[in-house]
Amino acid sequence: MKIKQFLPLPVILAFVSLPVVVQAAPLVSIGDSVDVFFSGSSSVQWQSNVFYDEADEQDDIKFTVSPGFEVNVGRGLSNLDLSIITRYDITRYDELSELDTEQFHIKAISSYRSSRWDVNGLVSYDENQSAGKDGNTNQQGRLTESENIRANLNGEYRLSPKFSVGSGVNYSDRQYQDQESLADRESFKIPVDIFYELTPKVDLSVGYTYTATDVGETKLEDTVNAREVGSYDQEGHFFNVGARGELLPKLAGFFKVGYRTSDSDDSSIQTFANGTPGVPTSTNRDSRGTMGLDASFTYSATPKLTTVFNLHRGFGVGGEGQGTTTTRANLTASYSINSNYSASANFGYTLREYETTDREDNVYNTGFRLSYVPNRYWRFSTGYNYNENDSNAQGQGYEAHMVDLSASLRY
Repeated sequence: MKIKQFLPLPVILAFVSLPVVVQAAPLVSIGDSVDVFFSGSSSVQWQSNVFYDEADEQDDIKFTVSPGFEVNVGRGLSNLDLSIITRYDITRYDELSELDTEQFHIKAISSYRSSRWDVNGLVSYDENQSAGKDGNTNQQGRLTESENIRANLNGEYRLSPKFSVGSGVNYSDRQYQDQESLADRESFKIPVDIFYELTPKVDLSVGYTYTATDVGETKLEDTVNAREVGSYDQEGHFFNVGARGELLPKLAGFFKVGYRTSDSDDSSIQTFANGTPGVPTSTNRDSRGTMGLDASFTYSATPKLTTVFNLHRGFGVGGEGQGTTTTRANLTASYSINSNYSASANFGYTLREYETTDREDNVYNTGFRLSYVPNRYWRFSTGYNYNENDSNAQGQGYEAHMVDLSASLRY
């Protein structure tokens, strides 16, 4: 390994361009309402299974340097706040140099508050490279590259002291790069919720969410055969009731529980043997229904110990365009040791059931992290993560261990 000759570079960069401490003073202030921050980080990560490959595990060390800037507009002058955050990741591998990449990220976050209105918006663009750690898009011997666009606008209007209504539009678009076997997807989600103040601390809700997804075509091929599956549209509906606020002493959060449905068009299927097309066929996608759930709870056991529990059950789309039913649970605990040190641990489980086959993925992830914040500018952390996909589909299972050391600066 060439680790000895490469190690000094990321270590030095970690200390000169070293996540984010909110209290940091701005690098530049423009007038009374605009602050500009430098926000950079550097990390070293060892991966035991870079490609999340079941049969051929390859380990390597990944170095990442991420300079970036943050611009905050509206400090104390109006009800409107706007933040623009940008980052450029420079990633290098010790041995698998063909995976070296550079990725750009930018997002704008805004909020508006008045006596009756609460409005939040987000627009983001991200270039990503991953091994499909959720078991959904892992490709043997290669990483997955994609471009991702998100745009969300959600608001809530208080009709009276007891009633309010919330709605919005959430858009996402994922385009895979040079991967014909993976399905691009574009999705719109429109939620509508009516809230009733049961007590000063708890609101009840009744809601509906409409989702429309356009799933792109895919092409699977080997040395002899090929199979092309056409694009299709998917529509989803979620009827729900729920509550939010301080649900119990020390327990705050929200939940929505109800019934989800999904209707998908059929896709044309064209097979080729030695380049010769066969008889065209099509899929037979049925309408589906299941219990739907979205929930997030925060339990403040003590002033130092906080636990967050998230739950989700609904429909999704697999990496190759298959319809899926997903059940997910994540538990995170954070402990403040003192004013400088903190620790956290997490455990997550996802069950993914595929629509047209008997494939099931049981995805587990767990880990812990220790952070040190010496002042308002710097943050250092180290951690360990374990990921496993117990899949009954050949070649889709894996185990992976990761250890990392990172340092960040916000100024």
